[in-house]
Amino acid sequence: MLASDDFTAGLSQWKVEQENAAGTVTVSNGELDIVQPAGATLWFRQKFSGNYEIRFTATPVPYTVTVGTKSYTDRISDLNMFWNATAPSRTDGDPTQLGLDGKLASYNPLTLYYVGFGANGNSTTRLRKYDGTDARPQITGYATAASRTADDTAGDMTTATSLAANSPVAVRIVSRAATADDPVTLRWYANGVLIFSHADSASLLSGWFGFRTTVSHWKLSGFSVRAL
Repeated sequence: MLASDDFTAGLSQWKVEQENAAGTVTVSNGELDIVQPAGATLWFRQKFSGNYEIRFTATPVPYTVTVGTKSYTDRISDLNMFWNATAPSRTDGDPTQLGLDGKLASYNPLTLYYVGFGANGNSTTRLRKYDGTDARPQITGYATAASRTADDTAGDMTTATSLAANSPVAVRIVSRAATADDPVTLRWYANGVLIFSHADSASLLSGWFGFRTTVSHWKLSGFSVRAL
């Protein structure tokens, strides 16, 4: 075991960056409760490298809120995350030391992998590799007809790639070096279903993990990181 959090001893292992001060992040009864009316990132403070996997369970809670002139009713959206994230502007590469403001664009200067599962109001599930520019290149993705772009080459949204209210999503992220027998360097699973598999010839194999969301209510449990 490289790291774990059963969410019974506070937030000392996490750094919270939130766009709106009204957002809350609390620990209670073995759960990390995240309520955010705007963008937010929760960085795990430990760096990971080598072949490893991250596991946790995330449950979307319907969220009703008015932000400015925009109202949301029973919204479920944005089970998002960064991993193998580094900050090229720092000699130690540590993005948790930048003090970013929670707005999604503030993370563009980083290098990292990103999955947005059930994002954009549960209409897209996408894999990106940030390259330190504002481009945020997309590798592939699933989308509804109304949200589809040319980069959404994986197909339509299905029950396997979508969120359901109050239904836990068991996330598993695999980060590994390519081998002659297996060139795949990342795999991303939801509830045991392989959603993304990618062989990256210039793979990111170390860095920090961040849970990312916007305008949502989430409950996280059972966070663990193991060497493979």
